[in-house]
Order: sequence, then structure tokens, then C-alpha cells
Amino acid sequence: MNYTYRGGDRPLEGFTIKCGVGRGAFGEVYVAESEGGKYVALKLLTANSDVELRGLAPCLNLKHPNLIHLYDLRTDDRGHKWVVMEYVLGDSLAKVLDRHPHGLPPHLAKEWFLSLARAVGYLHDKLVVHRDLKPGNVFLEDGQVKVGDFGLCKRIASGHREAQSQGVGTVYYMAPEIDRGQYTKSVDVYACGIILFEMLTGTVPFNGASPLEILHKHLTDAPDLSKVPAAFRPVLETALQKDPAKRFATMADFARAVEAVAVGPALAATVLPVAVPVTPVNLPVPPSVPHRPPAGPLPAEARGRLAELAGSLAAVPLMAALCTAPWALFQTTVEWPTLARLFLLTSALSGAAVLVGRLPAKRTAADTWGRRARMIPVGVAVGVLAFWLDGWGLPQKVAADADVPYREQYLGGAVRMTPESLSIGMRYVTYFALAAAAFRWWTITDRRRSERFRLWPVLAAGFWGGVLMFLWPRESNGVVGVVPLVLAAVTVQMVSPWVPPPPPPPRRVRLRLA
Repeated sequence: MNYTYRGGDRPLEGFTIKCGVGRGAFGEVYVAESEGGKYVALKLLTANSDVELRGLAPCLNLKHPNLIHLYDLRTDDRGHKWVVMEYVLGDSLAKVLDRHPHGLPPHLAKEWFLSLARAVGYLHDKLVVHRDLKPGNVFLEDGQVKVGDFGLCKRIASGHREAQSQGVGTVYYMAPEIDRGQYTKSVDVYACGIILFEMLTGTVPFNGASPLEILHKHLTDAPDLSKVPAAFRPVLETALQKDPAKRFATMADFARAVEAVAVGPALAATVLPVAVPVTPVNLPVPPSVPHRPPAGPLPAEARGRLAELAGSLAAVPLMAALCTAPWALFQTTVEWPTLARLFLLTSALSGAAVLVGRLPAKRTAADTWGRRARMIPVGVAVGVLAFWLDGWGLPQKVAADADVPYREQYLGGAVRMTPESLSIGMRYVTYFALAAAAFRWWTITDRRRSERFRLWPVLAAGFWGGVLMFLWPRESNGVVGVVPLVLAAVTVQMVSPWVPPPPPPPRRVRLRLA
């Protein structure tokens, strides 16, 4: 599954992305680490953010041991909305049920349902209806049930109808009165009844070939309780009534009825312990939790990044050739050696810039000098390459019995180089080192840049090349110094991965009547 951000990215100030863990109707969810080392879940809202934010607003300051805590709502530098919330180290109830297609042991279903009822009852006490209760929104951490995904929550006192969940499967838990636009506590009571049915049997009471068929069954068909343990049938018969007035009036009433059910001894305790959730190996584990990294090949996230980097590097020579070829159009006589030097220098500088620009780094303004420093060795290497391509001899190893003038000896007499070559070589190296460090290469390798290609970086590369031309040796054609910088600015942008930003939300138009 491809996510907008990858491990090491810092799209939101103060948090470093570790990995993506899920995608839903409203956005993408990531595990992130704060600057203090705390693991949190970050949700990037990519669709219907107004609906989600309206649902989250009444839940921001709610605190309950069976609710996932919401810490904050934030906006990044690009105007994207983020939800900062508690990171639950465990599976969803949906995944647990997938591993137990015939249902959970009755004693365990009862225990988890009572925790679910306490969470939903707390929401109702705070005049909030969840409206999207389902196993995918119920999470388990060390046997502790936590309810999350408050994007469709609504205050009970509100009277207007909100947009509905777009998640596949929500229709299985919809109360009949939702068809009439009624959103009271009874819709959560009904959904909790469906969840209890599914925990006991491994399946939902109403299924069908289409959402419309399933909704019709919610409206007309009586649930088949024959698969449910006999002790739970009267409870579910009340909870799944078509008429909201005939259901349990509150979650507390529902919980008392379930608590009164005798389920006998915990027969399956040795088969299914309370701590069912298993930590996926691709999620980061806080330092306090013992964790042994899995053996074998690299994680999928790392393999994806390496494949992406390899693809970019493979495309560099092709794009450098396409950028260099038009240079022949500006000359009356094509100088093929010059063209070859431009191609090689452009390829070398572009490949190094892509490689260094994609290295994990802190995405803060304070790290600007660190990024520039990493480009200095790149510039030095390109300067040495330019020096050699222009026909200047590199330092030569001196034999032990060779008679070399003292003024041409360096490194304790180990290598030989004329003073003229050394002076010119230093000019090449200094020019490209400063030019590479002055230009902000990391901005054009960022996959989250606003556009795939912009003209301004190309002009900036030409500007720095022109400013530093006083360092360029007069014995060489200055074109070989400036043009590779300009062509590299084009090449790097075209080969670097780019994720288009999500479209801006539609503007609200207010009509003013005269």
C-alpha cells in the first residue's frame, strides 16, 4: 500500500513518521515519534475533512480508559489537517475475528463487550453518538478494549443529518432508523448488538450481495439467533429490535443484561488467552516493550524505498542525455568533446544529488547547513572529475628511486603534481564544492514538493554558477562549469519521485439575498 509519506519524513513539526499503518475513507494513518520519544498515531485527512473535524470536535477533551485519546488537531505548512491521537499497540477486533471465523469463546466475548459498552456509555453520557461502531473501529491492546475513529461522532442535541461513513462494511452495523435520518443513542445500541452477535458467531446477522440488499434486511428481516449461545439470545433479541423504543434504553441497561448472562467456566482460556492481539512486525515498538527484529529480507517499506531510489538513479543518464543534446542546437559547430563532458558532469552531479537528497534527515530549517555540508564532498568529487575531463593530469604515485623536484612532491613525497596543475585543480574543486553546497538540492528531491518541475531552481543553479565563476580557471571553458549545474537542476527534478498534493477543499460560497 502506497502512502503519501514514508519513514523518516517530518510533515508535521515535532513528529517523525515511522510507517503507514492504514488508509480509510477520510485519510491515512501513520505511526510517528515525537521529539521527546513518545509514539503517537497521526491521521492525515485527505477527504471530507470538514465532516471528520466536526465529528472529532466534541471528543477532543474526553478521557476514558476504553477510548482512544485524541491529543490535538494540527495543520501543517501545506495546509493539510492532521489528527494527533493515542497509538494503540495491538490489533483491531476485526482482525481478531478474521482469525476466529467461528466466533470467540463466550466468556471472552462477554468481557470485551462490557468494556465496549463502558466506552459507548461514556460517550452517551457526554451527549455524543459514535454512529460508526464496528469491529474495525474497536482496538485491543494487552486485552484492553479501546474504541476509536470518532470522525462520524455527533452531538445528540444536533438535528441536522451528517455525511455517512464511506468505509466498506459499515452498512452491516447500521440501525434501521438511519434510513429515516434518526441518530440517537439507539443507533449505537443496535451496532453494539451486531458486534456482540459477530463476536459470538464469527459472522454478522445480515448479509447480502449489495449494500442496498443489506439495508433492506436491517429494515425487514428478523435476525437468525440460532447460532448464538442460548443464554445470549434474549439479550440480542432486545438489542436488535427494529423499533428503537423496544431496544435497551441505555448502554448501561444493555451491559447489565449481558453481565447477567452465565457463560460457565473459561473453557477456552488455554486456547485463546485474553491478550489476543499480536503486534505486527512492521510496526515500531516503544523502547519499553521487548521486541526482536524479524529475520529475513528487508521490510517492505525499506525495499520500496530502495527500489524507488534505484529507479531514479537508473533514469539519471537518460534524462541527462536528453538535457545535454539540445546544447548542440546553440552551436554552429558541434564540439563533441565538450558535449561529452557536459553529459558526464551532469550525470555525476545529478546522481549524487538524488542519492544524498533522499537520505533520511531532519526536515527542519536548523538542518539546512547539515544538508549543505553533505553536498560538499559531492562537489569535490565532481570538481576532480571536471579537472580530469579537461585533460589535466591527476596526482601520480612516485617511485621510491624517482628523482622528483621538491616543488612537485606532496604527501611526504608519495605523489607528484606540478604547482600549476595543483592550483588549477583546487579551483575546479572549490568551484564545484561551493556551488553544490550553495544550491538547495534537497528541495527538488522532496517527494512532497508542490510541483514536479519548477523553473526557479534552474535559474537559482545558474545564478550560483555565475556568481562563483571568479573561481573558475581561465584555462578552461566556463560553459563546462555553469551548464552542468543548470542541467542537473532539471534532471534531478524529473527523476525524483513526486506525490501530487491532494486537491484543496471546495470553497464555500455564501449567497447573500438582497
